[in-house]
Amino acid sequence: MMAQWGMLSSWFLYSSDPVPFEMVRDGMSFWEWLEKAPDQKKAFRGVMIEDSKLVARVLVSECREVFEESWVESLVDVGGGGGTMAVEIAKTFPKLKCTVFDLPRVVANLKEGDGVKGLENLEVVGGSMFEKVPPADIVLLKVRMSFI
Repeated sequence: MMAQWGMLSSWFLYSSDPVPFEMVRDGMSFWEWLEKAPDQKKAFRGVMIEDSKLVARVLVSECREVFEESWVESLVDVGGGGGTMAVEIAKTFPKLKCTVFDLPRVVANLKEGDGVKGLENLEVVGGSMFEKVPPADIVLLKVRMSFI
């Protein structure tokens, strides 16, 4: 997992593609590698869920007035993964139409998942943010800083 750090200087000096992770993984992207490393995938998902829980708690408590504005009727969580943030927001603000938006393979089983079932103000949509994002009054796009 640390081998990509040794490639950083070459990457900065000579190119922007491929990224260091891909250089040491024979061109394999982080996401492709995760599919082949089930233990790492499970750990990564766990970290993302816990991070999303924390961010969601902060959003619903510290930004409550934004979600309660009269013009705010909808929200889309781009790259929403397992729906952790959108579920928390949908539960807290039942009049707000929330959408979890991520790749089809990521959200494939989400419609029947825990926390999602029974929430009438939550929709799950599969697609690519590089092609089209569902329209909404609020767009959540959480940036993840990674040091792997």
